[in-house]
This record gives sequence, C-alpha cells and structure tokens, in this order.
Amino acid sequence: MSFTKNMKLFFGFMLFSLLIIVICTLRNHYFFTLDDAENEYLGFMHQYGQSWKNGEIPFITKDLLVGGNAMVELQRAIFAPHNIIGSILNASNHILISTGLFFAFVNMMTLCFSGYIIGRTLNIKRNLCVTLGLFLAINPMFLFQYSGPWWNAANGHAISILSIASIFYLIKNQTRLAYTFNFLTVFWLLVSGWPHGFIGYLVISICLIISFSEADIKSAFYLFFPTLCAGISAIPIYSEFIYLKAFIERPSGWDNVNNFLVPSLSQMLLSFSPSYYEHMNYWGGYRTVFFPIGFSTIFFVFSCFFLKIDLKSKTTQTLIIIAALLLLLCQMPSQAGMLRYPYRFLPLFSSIITIFTFYVINRYEITVSRQRQQLFYFFISIFIIVSISTCFFELKNKVLIANLITFCLLTYVYLAFFKNKNLKEASTIHLSLIPFCCFLIMIFVLPGVGKGKYMYESHLPNQLRNLNKLNLSGYTLSFSGGTGSWQKAPKELADLNSSQFGYYDIKSTTGYSPNGHKFLDQIIVHHSPHTTLNQEDALLPLLRKIPELNNVCMINLLNVTNVVLHNNVNFEQIKQCGFTNSFTGARDYTYANYKRNLSTTLSYSLIPNTTVKNETNNTIKLYIPDSAQKNTLIFSRAFWPGYTASGLACNVQISGFENALLSAQIPAHCSGNLTISYFPKTWKYTLFFAVIGIIAFLVFLIYNYKRKPTVKTCSF
Repeated sequence: MSFTKNMKLFFGFMLFSLLIIVICTLRNHYFFTLDDAENEYLGFMHQYGQSWKNGEIPFITKDLLVGGNAMVELQRAIFAPHNIIGSILNASNHILISTGLFFAFVNMMTLCFSGYIIGRTLNIKRNLCVTLGLFLAINPMFLFQYSGPWWNAANGHAISILSIASIFYLIKNQTRLAYTFNFLTVFWLLVSGWPHGFIGYLVISICLIISFSEADIKSAFYLFFPTLCAGISAIPIYSEFIYLKAFIERPSGWDNVNNFLVPSLSQMLLSFSPSYYEHMNYWGGYRTVFFPIGFSTIFFVFSCFFLKIDLKSKTTQTLIIIAALLLLLCQMPSQAGMLRYPYRFLPLFSSIITIFTFYVINRYEITVSRQRQQLFYFFISIFIIVSISTCFFELKNKVLIANLITFCLLTYVYLAFFKNKNLKEASTIHLSLIPFCCFLIMIFVLPGVGKGKYMYESHLPNQLRNLNKLNLSGYTLSFSGGTGSWQKAPKELADLNSSQFGYYDIKSTTGYSPNGHKFLDQIIVHHSPHTTLNQEDALLPLLRKIPELNNVCMINLLNVTNVVLHNNVNFEQIKQCGFTNSFTGARDYTYANYKRNLSTTLSYSLIPNTTVKNETNNTIKLYIPDSAQKNTLIFSRAFWPGYTASGLACNVQISGFENALLSAQIPAHCSGNLTISYFPKTWKYTLFFAVIGIIAFLVFLIYNYKRKPTVKTCSF
C-alpha cells in the first residue's frame, strides 16, 4: 500500500513538473536557457562534458582562456552530481536546450519532494504536504530568475531546500538514515557552490537545533555533527579558491549603491499574491520586475485572517524567528563582502513562509465569522486596487486581468476550503489546482522573454555559416561582443560572445568569469565577467611587440588565428603580427586570419623543433630537443599555481609569463619527453580533510547507532 502511494506521489510530481516545463517552453523555446546560461554555462559545460567522457577531471578548460580554471569558478560546481550528468548530456547531443530542461525537471522534482518531506515531518496531512511541495516548485525567483539564466542558483536553491528537509527529518527521526540523509544533502549543497543556499541552511538548521535540543549542548552537537562533517569533507572544494586569492579579481566590499536588487518589505510580506508587481533597482535601472519575486503561497493570507494561531507553540515561534532572520538577510547591502544581490535570499524566505502557512493551517482550527469575512474582503479589495495601480502603466491590461483573476481565485479558495472548513479533507487533485492556477497567472503576465524586458536570449543555431573561410586552428579573438545576438538569431562567428564559442568547440580568448585573473585581465582588457572586448581599449595591448621574445606580438603568444574586427580598424596594425584580411561579414565586421595553422597551446619556443605530442585540458606532453642554450616555452593558457613539470632529468621551472600565461624554463642540454600537468596545488594538503570528514561521520554513525537518542522524538 505504501509503495503504491509513493509511486502515485512520484508520478504526480513528475506530471506537475513536466506540465510546468512544457508550458514554459511553449511560452518561449529558450525559457530554460537564457542570458548567463548561454553566455557562461553552455560553453563551459560542453567542454566539461567532453573532459568527463574522456576520463579527465575538468580542472582546466584549455579552449576558453578566460574563466578556464574550474577550481576558481566555484559557481560551476564541477563535482556536483547533477552538473556532471548535465555536462555529459550537453556534450552528447546537439539539442541546445536539453541541459536547461534537464536541470529544470530535476530541480522541480527535488523541490516537490523536499516540501513533501518537510510537511510529513511537521505532521501535516498528506494532501497539504503535496500542495506545499508544488508551491515550492513554482517559487517565482526559482522559476523565473534562476532556472533560465542562473543554472547554478537553481541547482543550489533546490539542494538547499532538500538540505533543509533533511534537518527537519533528522530532528524528528534520529536514525542512521536520517543522519546519512542530512550529511549527504549538506555535502551536496556545499559542492554545488551556492553560498546563499548554504547560509540560509545554516540559519534554519541552527534555529531548529537550538529550539528542539532543549538547551542541551550535547544534543545540539549530535544534531549538528553531520553538517560539521560535511563541511570538513568539502574543504578541498574551496581551498584552491582561497589559496589563489592573489590571482583573483573578485568584487568585494560593502556598499548599497541605489539599493540594487534589495527587495522591499511590501514585496516580501504581500507574498500571497501571484500578481503583485513592484518597481525596484533591477537590471536596466529602476523599473518594474515582471514577476512577483516575493510570492510564496496564496494560502498565506488565509492563515492571517481565519486561524487562531497559538504564538506560544515552539514550532510556530521557531518558524517566525527563522522568517525574521531571512528577512534581515534579504535587506543586506547590495554588496556584502563577496556576497552580492541580497534578493537571492528571497526564495528561502518565501519557502519558509510557505512552510509556516501549511503548518499553521494543518495545526490550528479554521475560524470563520462575519467580521473576519468582512475584514478579509475589505483587505483584498484594497490590495487588488493598489496592486493594479502600482504597475498599470508598464503592464497595462495584463496586470488588470491578472489581479482580477487573483481576486476571483482568492474568493474561490475562501468559499471552497475555508468557509466550510473542509480544507484538510479536500482532495489532493483539487488542492493541486491552486498552485497551478497561480503559476498560470504569473506566466500570463510575464512579458515576451528575450525582448529586453525580462531576460536576454540568443537563438543559437546548430551550425554557423562561413566557418570554412576562417582559420580556427588556434584561438578566436572577437571584438564584436556578440552584437546583434540578443536581437536576432546568430548566423556567424561575429554573433557569438563570452563562452558561447565553447559550445561549438571553437577556441576563444574570451570566456566568462565573475572572479577574473588579475594578470591575464591586463593582457585581455575587459571590464565585465562576459569578457566583452572594446576594440579601442584591448587591441593595442595585444599588438605590442615583446623585445625579450624576439619581438613576437602578444596576440601571437595567445595563439590567435582569427580576429573579428570592426571595419574602422587600421588593418596595418594587425597585419604586422602576421594576419591577412580575409573577408567582411555581417554588420560591418572584418575577419582577419593568421597565416599559419596552430593546433596546440604551445605559442612560443626559443629552440625550434620543440613539439607537442599530446595535449588534454589538464596535461601537455612535449618532446624537448637537445640544445646548448636554455629553452623558454610559453603556452596560450592562463597561468595558475598548480602546474608542474615531470619527465626530464633536469629541474624545469614553471612560472607565468607576466604572471598571466603558462611558461616553462628548460635548462641547457636537457632533452627528452616533458609532461606539464595541472593539479590543484592545495589538494596536496587538503584532500585528506575529505577523508577525515567521511571517516568521522561513519564512526559517529556507528557510535550513534549504539546509543539512545539524545533528543526526544519531536512532535513539532
């Protein structure tokens, strides 16, 4: 019987998730592959997938110069299970939106089950638990802000809610399964590289543990120990980022310029409406945000009007305290240390409001009176008027229709579930229609995706034209910035930007990196994570000749064989570095080709006949000929501590040319096979932490199995 119910639950959540995904995709084909998903993740994940398929850990991405060290770019979470599968999927097919659809489905299923687990742990009735999970899955920040452009945020948020479910489950069920569930989910969260999710988990778990350990330090320690072990095990994930601080250009500090991406209290507290829109400092200036970023559940307003809530209840108090702390996190400065954009805490706040709502609805008696009914209708009538007027000039008839539908939905929920006090006995299917209707309201109001109103998008094609006319053996240096790709489907190389080149297996000096490389950024001059190059600022530094290297041009050290230029360039400047005028493409862009083919990242060798025998992302194998003078090798790879040399009888010095490009110094009369490889430098000292964390947890698990629970079974 239990198996049958669980299978029905699984297929129910799967059907709901697929239905949401289908509607969103019909709304826009690229709904789950927008903006940064195209600019960063598509290209890099394609390269990561190829590395995994070749049996190599994708520490380095050699074909994308900027942002190529995955140990620094924590947001890409190369060791997260879902990212490994997603990257292999990306590299195994030519369906551009497949990875986004995969993440959307997995994350929505994760949120549905997380909500259900939390609900059952709080002793909420099964039908309400299902509805709780569905509301978590349509959280507007997750669905509209994260799932399309920020895959890392969507994945991290889903795993953070699963981790929160695991701590609820652990507090109630102190079993080996509960401890293991908590350890694995928290470790997964840490590996996912989403700091806002982990901070939110810490706030929630600490509050729950303090509240329900009954001031017993030993009990609190036992409940927190799996999190501690998971943190120790995850040290290698973060050690390289900390060690390489001298190379990283990560924005940091404390400022709140224009209150950028700080949600208002009204956006957060009026979270019951799927049609409440406000202005805020968002991308594009102070304007309307075209989805209700604070929406939690439509049932929240009913919990305020028609329930007698006992504020002395420990669980109620704890949930209110957690909501208050998350509200404060949402009001942090726009830049708080390395953390940016406090509205990233908003989906956690909304999730706690949803959990609180369903907990109090399930626990406390519904109270209906004439006075409460009048106050309710008065409130929602005033609210609808205000909601329409707030953004009417931007959304016009859409906001009017949406709010009228919201009013009707609120009225229906009151009449169907609260007036007759039959909410707890309502069928699961009937209740599931409410979150689905809320989703339809939100998707109805959402403006045309990719038209500069909601999110940017590029209609990337399966193939690019005119590639046969270009020398793509080396790297592409593009000054187009992908101009036009946000307005129309790219058709040729000039339409690409950032790491999109990696999706087509085209080597590129550009990429995407919010962390940067202090020294490489002085050679490839750019001022945004997207590596959008300004021709006037960036071209001249790349054309400078280097006297100590026989006057070779810097652009040649990058192994550039194809340059995309504006037509107003003085072509003689680039011609002196070995480039010829190839042809003029669309929108007045000129393609300049290098006269030689370059198949490896070896860009300079003082001694001729140095050859690359084999090269992968992490390893370069070369043959070094005998010479009476020392040899200098330079590679078109960003230099990071962690590169080492082996194979020769002499001492090969690995360094960075101008601290930017990988370089090797070979002593005189030193010949043979040389291997240069990358491995995270700190892992020599930190990998054992992963082993210690796992062993400590296993020992604790064995010990804990033999003892009696230190915390009484929590009734919440």
